[in-house]
Amino acid sequence: MERKYDLTKGDVFQTILMFMLPILAGNVFQQLYSAVDTIIVGRTLGSDALASVGSIGSLQFLVFGFCSGLAGGVTVVTSQFIGAGKTENARRSTAVIYMIWAVVSLLCTVVGIVCLPGLLHILNMPEKLFQRAYAYQLVCFIGLGGQLLYNVEASLLRAIGNSKVPLIFLIISSVLNIILDFVFILVFHMDVIGAAAATILAQSLSGVGCLIYSFRKYPQLRVRKEDFKISFAFLADHLRVGLPLSIQDSITGVGMMVFQSALNGMGADAIAAYTACNKLETFVVMPMYSIAVAMVTFTAQNFGAKQYQRIRKGMKVSLLSCLFFSVVVGGLIIVFCKPLVSIFVGSGAAEVIRLSRIYNSIEASCLWCAALLFTYRGAVQGTGNTKIPMMGGFLELLMRVFAALCLSRIWGFPGLAMAYPLAWIFAALLNMWYYRKLDKNDFQCTRTSSI
Repeated sequence: MERKYDLTKGDVFQTILMFMLPILAGNVFQQLYSAVDTIIVGRTLGSDALASVGSIGSLQFLVFGFCSGLAGGVTVVTSQFIGAGKTENARRSTAVIYMIWAVVSLLCTVVGIVCLPGLLHILNMPEKLFQRAYAYQLVCFIGLGGQLLYNVEASLLRAIGNSKVPLIFLIISSVLNIILDFVFILVFHMDVIGAAAATILAQSLSGVGCLIYSFRKYPQLRVRKEDFKISFAFLADHLRVGLPLSIQDSITGVGMMVFQSALNGMGADAIAAYTACNKLETFVVMPMYSIAVAMVTFTAQNFGAKQYQRIRKGMKVSLLSCLFFSVVVGGLIIVFCKPLVSIFVGSGAAEVIRLSRIYNSIEASCLWCAALLFTYRGAVQGTGNTKIPMMGGFLELLMRVFAALCLSRIWGFPGLAMAYPLAWIFAALLNMWYYRKLDKNDFQCTRTSSI
């Protein structure tokens, strides 16, 4: 078995850093073409179009989060097999993941298209934004399977320790997405449908590229016909790890929908301000999130290899790095809020910029909470225990609902802006408690039965 991407050996900090950097670059490029969509829509089609796209962000997270959470969760099992040196089981695990991808993509696409009008009404969608929001999300549902294919293949490649190839294909798709944005929106005048179609096509192509590469390069991922003959117990091992993570993301998505419904009731300026700030926040948390993703694979491989002291060292360097970054970047966001937000909405949108200052001052000052959550949750997920992160998702839901239904009525937009910091800190506390329990018991509280 090829050990080129073995995360169980070498200097801990350098191993995590070198594995994390391609993930970070990939996440940045992934968000880049999302931001390009936002900038082009906001600057060429106007603030109403920007609000239409931003008003369904929580719905996209709910659906895509469920699917990608399941895909990312089950690949933890694959990574543990690879760390334990069980090539045959790694290949069977890959076959399970492909079957789950096919079934989940089909179900979510059909259900999403049928339920879309009702979901938009639940989101309290303003009448003037409804048609554009419906058109944009309809295209996203139609292309859901292609979008998920990239996430599945990228997760499998990271499970084997290769985070560079997903980056390469994502860079290609990012460039393609930007080109298609200009063609569909500015040349063919496809409005927000063009932005959605550009993203779907670009990401689907990157998924196909990763699939071809992984099949040709790695015997552990090269599934055969007999690998699809899966026992119920083997499938159950994957679902036991994957479903809680999927449910966790879905729960978070429900909380975001409640948040979005309250936000949509505050008008187009508030929606546009949140959309711009959320794009900035997504870029800002990328390094911390990328370290967390790296920690899942790093922990999973070392857990499979029973290198528990190495997990402790990895956790320490990752946590310190995330906390330092969150404090520095949070301060920069507060200071340079206006020019950053103006990138998306222009300098003349005075009310949008004013609301953005309020939102960013609250969010950026609490980024250290996100650092705690991402790092501890990544380590816990890597051990194969996804129930605790799922319970953390319930806490995030409660906090977002509390902010949307209670704090927003007391303090308005500032109260609503407290939703994310409250969700981060309460979920972080739960994952911190469980990780310390694992550490104290030498990581014997959890184990995948097939490992």
